[in-house]
Amino acid sequence: MERSEIRTIMKYNEFLRGTTASQTARNINSVFGCSVTTQQTVSNWFAKFRTGNFNLTNEPRGRPESKVSNDDLKVTIESDPSQSAYELSLRFGVSKQTILTHLAEIGKVKKLDKWVPQELNEKQKQTRLEAYLMLLSRHKSDPFLNRIITCDEKWIQYDNRKCSAQ
Repeated sequence: MERSEIRTIMKYNEFLRGTTASQTARNINSVFGCSVTTQQTVSNWFAKFRTGNFNLTNEPRGRPESKVSNDDLKVTIESDPSQSAYELSLRFGVSKQTILTHLAEIGKVKKLDKWVPQELNEKQKQTRLEAYLMLLSRHKSDPFLNRIITCDEKWIQYDNRKCSAQ
């Protein structure tokens, strides 16, 4: 039996006659099977009927449509890439997590307090290649790579030379 038919029975045969929710659940389950409905489901529908809403269809569920357009966010970020996610959330009237989700969708990440594209362009790739080659040539004359710690594209030189005790 379809849910809409069960709801029709709840409305006309039970609610409008004044039957209680628990009795309605027992009546429907005794006629159509033991697990067709529950007392809680009937109580929820009866509460809806008491407000005057006799619509038997389900209300739309899920998250509401986001108020942030990726295009608007991209324009805002490109005009001022130093804005924080919190400032953007206040500007658009949504949560910080929503802003972070949309920034990820448009491929922006925060580096050195600026929102930048996640992908490198050709000039950035060439600059990095030149830096790597320079560091490798320097390493041949003065080995230092074993003292570098890298993490998320930020380099920190770690030099743990101890003073000799005299």
